[in-house]
This record gives sequence, C-alpha cells and structure tokens, in this order.
Amino acid sequence: MRGIQRALGILTMSGVLLTVGACNGTLGNVLGSVLGNGSGTQQQGQTAQINGTVRGLDTRSQQINIQDNSSGQTYWVQYDNRTQVVYRNQAYPAASIRQGDNVTARIQVVANNSYYTDYVQIN
Repeated sequence: MRGIQRALGILTMSGVLLTVGACNGTLGNVLGSVLGNGSGTQQQGQTAQINGTVRGLDTRSQQINIQDNSSGQTYWVQYDNRTQVVYRNQAYPAASIRQGDNVTARIQVVANNSYYTDYVQIN
C-alpha cells in the first residue's frame, strides 16, 4: 500500500513540475504550442503535459489522437508497450483507451511535429 501511495505521490509531483514548467514559459505555449519554444520550433526531448479528449485511437500504428482542451488543436501522439495507462489507480494497456476519454498525457517531442507519450491518465 505504501508503495502505491509513494508512486502516486511521485507521479503527482511530476505532473505539478511539468505544469509549472509549462506555465512559466520554459516549454512555450501549449503543445505546438504545448511543446513549442515560442519561436514555432520544437526541440527533441522537450516534455509537457496535455489535458484533452481522445478523438481516436489507431492501434495498428500505435497512435492516440488527442484534442487539447485549452487550444482545441488535435495531435497524433505515439505510444508503445512501455506507455503506462492509468484509470482509477489501475494500470491498463494503451489499447483500452477509447474515443471520448478525457485524458492527461505526458508528451515528449521525438522529432519535429512528432510526439510520444509514456504516461496517460484517464480522468
């Protein structure tokens, strides 16, 4: 039980740190915006958090289409077998994500205009 509480605490703190970083401008405006550096370019390795609604899931190419709640823009985000998906403190495979799910995802730039998530929380 303590291990679960500690892991949740770490994940919560990680989310807070990502949010604070995004708010103070170190990551730019949200995604294209969220992961931009203010100049319209995105640098590989930058991370941020996106809150949005799942508009689609392509299990064949392992991508989630997320519409950002704040900007309304949609983004295709890669996932893989290492991606953690959490709903009500339970782990699920990424293929269990459904269209219409409200999610918070940790996003990383893997190439210009290409994104990857290693953690998705279904809200």
